[in-house]
Amino acid sequence: MKKFNSFVFLPVFFIFQSLFVFAQTDKKAEIKRVDAYCKTVDAFVKKYNGPHLVFAGISDENENKPKWKKYNSEKEFKKAQETVGFYDIAYVWQKNGKIVMTNFTFSSASGDWVHYVYQYFREDGTLAKVEAQLNTFYGNLTVLRDFYFNRNGKLLRKTAKYLDLKTKKPKKPDKQNFYDKEVNIFKKTNSLPFNSLLIKKRK
Repeated sequence: MKKFNSFVFLPVFFIFQSLFVFAQTDKKAEIKRVDAYCKTVDAFVKKYNGPHLVFAGISDENENKPKWKKYNSEKEFKKAQETVGFYDIAYVWQKNGKIVMTNFTFSSASGDWVHYVYQYFREDGTLAKVEAQLNTFYGNLTVLRDFYFNRNGKLLRKTAKYLDLKTKKPKKPDKQNFYDKEVNIFKKTNSLPFNSLLIKKRK
């Protein structure tokens, strides 16, 4: 039987270890870049009293795919709310004609839960970060989630915090009473459900 020298494997081990450390370092650097970019988007959004565009999904609560309608101002949308109930709403901010942030509000007709989903987009249309907040009476919880993505749509980091709905103190979800809601994530602006309403029709 041949005896393998253990020293032969040491360089290979260190190569893999170095690659792992490099990958982790690169991931942390990318996450920092995402956070820095999101701060610039937040500053841009704060300059305006409201969103540039508003979209609302018109449907029954049980329908999976609502029909989206575009409103050119928040004032126009609020007027429509007087006669129509909306369960899905999206506020949109654009920079140089490109979407940089969307603020979705998903809710139930009964008012048992509401889900706020903020999405930060790079100017090339790729998703950078998602910040989601679920407030639900199913378990009396507030769930805060963050998702980080690179330009290729790969998930870099995901975090979740569970808080008491009233006190906002950390709280473990009760599996019997807590009913979670999936976070709607759109990795590119052209995958947004109302994208067709943004495309200008050619004459």
